[in-house]
Amino acid sequence: MEKSLKKSIIYLYGLPSYGFQVFVNLEIYYFAAFLTDFAKIPTALTGLILTITSIIDILWVPTAGIMIEKSNMRWGKYRSWMLIGPPIAVLFFILQFSKIGSPAMNAFIIIIGFAISHLVWNAFYASHVAMTSSMTTIREERISLAANRGMFNSLGSITFSLIGMKMIMSLGKNNPASGYTLTAIITGIFMILCYYLFFFVSKDYDNTVSVQSANTKEKMSISEMLKQIIVNPPLIGLLLSEFGRYLGRFVIFGLAFYYFKYVLANLGGLTVFFTGLNVVCFFGAIVSNTLAKKFGERNTYIFSLSLLIIGLLLVFALPINYISFLIIMFLAYLGYGMPDALGPAMYAATVDYGEWKTGKNVRGFIMSLINFPIKTAIFVRSVIITSVLTLSGYVADMAPTTELIKNIKSGFTLVPAIIIALGLLIFAFLNQISTDKLQQMQKEIAQRI
Repeated sequence: MEKSLKKSIIYLYGLPSYGFQVFVNLEIYYFAAFLTDFAKIPTALTGLILTITSIIDILWVPTAGIMIEKSNMRWGKYRSWMLIGPPIAVLFFILQFSKIGSPAMNAFIIIIGFAISHLVWNAFYASHVAMTSSMTTIREERISLAANRGMFNSLGSITFSLIGMKMIMSLGKNNPASGYTLTAIITGIFMILCYYLFFFVSKDYDNTVSVQSANTKEKMSISEMLKQIIVNPPLIGLLLSEFGRYLGRFVIFGLAFYYFKYVLANLGGLTVFFTGLNVVCFFGAIVSNTLAKKFGERNTYIFSLSLLIIGLLLVFALPINYISFLIIMFLAYLGYGMPDALGPAMYAATVDYGEWKTGKNVRGFIMSLINFPIKTAIFVRSVIITSVLTLSGYVADMAPTTELIKNIKSGFTLVPAIIIALGLLIFAFLNQISTDKLQQMQKEIAQRI
C-alpha cells in the first residue's frame, strides 16, 4: 500500500506558487506600463515587443515540457528544476524591467530577458506542478495538493496587489524606472527562497514516481511526445476548456476598466473589484478541496464553470447597480476559483490516462501544458477586446452612448459566458475520467509493472 505524504509536504506544497505569484504579477499588471511610461519606448515599438514576447511565450510551453522529459539531473527529474531554475529566471527577468541604452537596444535586451526567463520558469513551474502526480497516486492527496497550490496562488496575487505599486513607487523615488528593476530583484529573491524551502522539504521525494510502466524509462522523441496529446481526449478536452476559462477571465479583466467607467459610472470601485476577485479565488480553493473529494473533480469542475456562466448571464440580463454587481460577480467568481485550484489534480489524471492507454508516461510534458491555455488566451484576448471597442466606436474619454454601454456590457458578460460555455461543453464530451475510472486505470497500470 502506498505510503501517505508527510503533512509538511501537503501544507507547504503551494509555497513556491505563492512566491511565483508575488514575482510574476509585476509583469502581469505593469509590463506594458513600464515599456511606455518608464522605459520610454515608442508605442509602435512597444506593440512589437508585446507581440513578439506573446508568441515566444506560447512556443516555450511545449518546449519546456520537452526539456523536462529530456533532462535527468541528480536531484530528481522534477525537483532539480526548482533548484537551478529560479535564479536563472530572476537574472533575466531583471533585464526585462531594465532601462538600458537607446529604445531599440533596450527593446532587444527586454526581449532577450523575456525569452530566457520565461523558458526557464516554464520548466521549473511545470516541474513543481508535475510533483502533484509524481509524489502520490492517492486521489485525495492529489486534490489536497492542488487545492493548497490554489490557495497559495490567490494569496500571492493578493499580496502583490497590496504591496506591488507601493514598492515600485517607494524604490523609484529618484529614478522611476529603477523602481521596477528593484521590485523585480526583491520579489525575485523572495520567489527563490520559496522554491528552495520546498526543495529541501521535499528531499525524500526526489525520485518518487509511484505509477510507472516499464516503458516510461525509454527515451521518447519529440514527435512521440506530441502524439501523446492526440491520443488523449481527456487532455484535449481539459486544454480547450481551460483555454475558454482563461480567455473569459482575461476579457473580463481587460474590459473591466471600461465597464466601471461607462456602465457603472464608478471607476473608483475597480480596486475593490479586483481585490475581491483574488479573495474569492482563495476561498474557492478552500471549497474545492471538500467538494472534489465528495463529488469528484470532474463534477466539481462542471458545477463551478456553470456557476460562473450563470453569474455572467445574470449581470448581462438584469438592470443592476454597483453593489448588486459586486455580489453577483463575487459569487459567480467562485466558479473560476475552484477549477483554478483543481487544475494540477485534473492534469495528473490525464497523465494516468495517457499511460494507461499507451503504456508511456510523459508526466513532465503533459504537466507543462497547464500553461498553454493561459499563454494562448493572453494572445487572443487582445483581438476580442480591440473588436469590442472598435465596434463601439470607442475614443478615449468619449461621452457614454447607448451603443457604447450596450457593447461594453455584452463584451464584459455575454462574450466570456459564451466562450466559457463552449469550452465546458467540449470538456464534458471529451473528458470522461470519473473517480472510479481513474482508480481502475491506476490499478491496471500498477499491474503492468
